Amino acid sequence: MLSNLDAIFLPAVFRLAAAFKDTEKLFLKKLTASWIARGVCERYLQEGVLEDLVRIILEKKLALIAKAKAADEVERAIRQPRPRYRFGTWEDDPFCLPEEELVMWLIASANNKLRPEAVERCMELFDNMMGGGNPIHS
Repeated sequence: MLSNLDAIFLPAVFRLAAAFKDTEKLFLKKLTASWIARGVCERYLQEGVLEDLVRIILEKKLALIAKAKAADEVERAIRQPRPRYRFGTWEDDPFCLPEEELVMWLIASANNKLRPEAVERCMELFDNMMGGGNPIHS
């Protein structure tokens, strides 16, 4: 049975196979990572995360995986967000999707009391994702 995520997942996997120019080992790692990303997004849907947001996460994760030049980049693309707070600022990671970080904060905040700086970060991400120019808002 096809899910709504398959509308994003299947074309991305076909593009990955059609543009095959990596080593076989890297291609298989990308293919495996694509399935892992899809599974993570299915779990987000089960948690009740807004489907439009999950679709954006999957689309961006699959793009990161496809663009990866090495196995470590594939690993970083499928890793769960690990936001770092140092000296009063949040560090950005090009492999960390702000949409996925928002989901992680929202899931964590449902069961835990967040520190003030974490609440502030969550609200900042929420404002950015749900603002007028974002496709989730439309």
